[in-house]
Amino acid sequence: MDYVTDTHGLIWYLTEDKRLGKNAFLVFSKADKGDAIVIVPTIVLAEIIYICERKRKDLEIKSIVDKIKNSTNYLPYSLNMDIIDKVITLKEISDMHDRIIIAISLISGATLISKDEEIIKSKIVRTIW
Repeated sequence: MDYVTDTHGLIWYLTEDKRLGKNAFLVFSKADKGDAIVIVPTIVLAEIIYICERKRKDLEIKSIVDKIKNSTNYLPYSLNMDIIDKVITLKEISDMHDRIIIAISLISGATLISKDEEIIKSKIVRTIW
């Protein structure tokens, strides 16, 4: 099974934050071992850059980007017109970044790694945390 990660999931995994859900942790651990695919929307990487710069998180963003670029189990997914078409239909989700991430999950057929209550309650995509 493939997964799409949101920003919280990936950054909390990388920083070993205890707020990361047990099931989310297991998915990332499987990906690190080569047993799962985690799709990483490029908007998630942009948000992580912003968080690292603003909050001075103890992460080296270049090493994160290099890990994803050189991995066969973490796949970057860029914004494209198919995603834009899907985003237009997701008006019930208030945050534009979340709409993009959900659209990628829908288009790829992957389960979304997210703790976001609005996304979970919407039941638009399968989620895991």
